[in-house]
Amino acid sequence: MSLVKSVVPLGLLLSLVLIVPATSHAAAYCGYGTPPAAADDEVVLPSRVDIAIRRTERSLCKAEEHVDEGEYAQAATSLRSVRRNMNRADRAARRQMNAPAPDPDAEDSEAATTGPDSVIAVLNLDSDVVLTASGLFDTNSKGVVDAATHALFRTLNARDRLLDAVIALDPEGAGAAYADGMADTVAGYDDEVANITEALADDQLSPGGTRVLRAAQRQVTATAAKVNAAFGGGE
Repeated sequence: MSLVKSVVPLGLLLSLVLIVPATSHAAAYCGYGTPPAAADDEVVLPSRVDIAIRRTERSLCKAEEHVDEGEYAQAATSLRSVRRNMNRADRAARRQMNAPAPDPDAEDSEAATTGPDSVIAVLNLDSDVVLTASGLFDTNSKGVVDAATHALFRTLNARDRLLDAVIALDPEGAGAAYADGMADTVAGYDDEVANITEALADDQLSPGGTRVLRAAQRQVTATAAKVNAAFGGGE
């Protein structure tokens, strides 16, 4: 008889088998700032938006863990997954944004917030990808730098397109629903600029990593200016 069987009752073993898989599905948030789902716990996102955000976060966490463990091939694989899932989240938010406006007299008034809540959640996710990916260049080169570069710029470009779509909305019409939430994101872009600036000053970067982060710094600075112009200026 094995030691495990002699010490642990069969009933307890069965309970462990049932418990462990259930807990492994819960992906803890491990990024920066406000969890991407939303700052307000009462916000319930559409399932496709929520699932895509959670999958992106899980991939991002795995990428960080693999880099920390020196598992560079696995880190690159996780960063490719970040790109795919970030794009899923972006598409899902755009679908909610482009959905027909609900009847203001309808009983289900919460439907009116689906687009703004989805967009804000995905923009928060994008910021988390930018901050996390920009930190993965430190002491790394080749495969990790290439994978982090693709994840970073795919996210920056998708975000700029999403922001342009929001900014183009009529501020007296459909855009009014986005105003408060977008104003709350303004400081986050300035934080990204500061974060990348510090990485350029303090991190051990390869020549390629330095070029990438300088380009990212320019793009994020332009994005910050665009968001500040559209939604800054206080309450």
